[in-house]
Amino acid sequence: MDINKSVRGIIIGGLSSVAACAALYLIAAFIITKSGQIPLGVISTLTTILSGLSCFIGGFISGKIVKKSGILTGVAAGFTLLLIQLICSLISESLNPSVLLIVKSAVLLLSGAIGGIIGVNKGSAKIKFK
Repeated sequence: MDINKSVRGIIIGGLSSVAACAALYLIAAFIITKSGQIPLGVISTLTTILSGLSCFIGGFISGKIVKKSGILTGVAAGFTLLLIQLICSLISESLNPSVLLIVKSAVLLLSGAIGGIIGVNKGSAKIKFK
C-alpha cells in the first residue's frame, strides 16, 4: 500500500465527511426552523443519522482514492469526524459519557467502514454481456 496515497485519501475523506456533516446539519437546521418545533428526543437520533451518513460519504471518497483497504480507510475517515465532534463537545463542555456516545461512535465508524468498502469495490465488478 502506498503510504502517501493512503494518507492523502484518509485526509480528503475525513475532510469530506466533515464538510458533508456541516452541510447536512445546515439543511436539517433550516428544515427544523421552517417547520417549527421538534421533540428534543429526536435531535440526538437525527444528529447520529446525519453524522453516520457523512461518515459513509467520507469513507466512500477515501476508498475511491486509496483503492485498497476500504475498511481501514473508511474507519479512519469516520474517526476523523468522530474526533472533531468529541473535541467540540469537550470545548463546549457538553460531553456526556453515556451509552448514546458509544452507539454514536459505533455508527460513525461502521458507516465509514461500509463507505470505504463500497468506495474500493465501486466499478471493480464489471458485467460483460456476450
